[in-house]
Amino acid sequence: MFKDTFINIDEIETELKSMQETLENFKSKFSLFSQTVAYIFDKIKTCNSLQEAQNYFEFLDKIQMGLACLLFKYKIELPYRLERFVRDFDNFEEAKYIYFEQIKTGEYKF
Repeated sequence: MFKDTFINIDEIETELKSMQETLENFKSKFSLFSQTVAYIFDKIKTCNSLQEAQNYFEFLDKIQMGLACLLFKYKIELPYRLERFVRDFDNFEEAKYIYFEQIKTGEYKF
């Protein structure tokens, strides 16, 4: 087998496997975040006012900021639903006023 002091096939294979496992972990996390956002939207639907939904919107704000960092800073591709959420809620303070009624009526679906 070919030998090179600076190239080790076992290390390359280990690194590639680690990268694949990291990607699978991301996919799993994205699925969990999708479920969490959908659950929060369902909880917002039960609220009678934006004030009552405020705590749920705070959760969405944290999720949106973290996912936006992955999408825009690190250029990590998000599943369509999450990317749409990130973009729609980019100006979060304004977005919650725009989307509260649409979430409640089911017009805005996640």
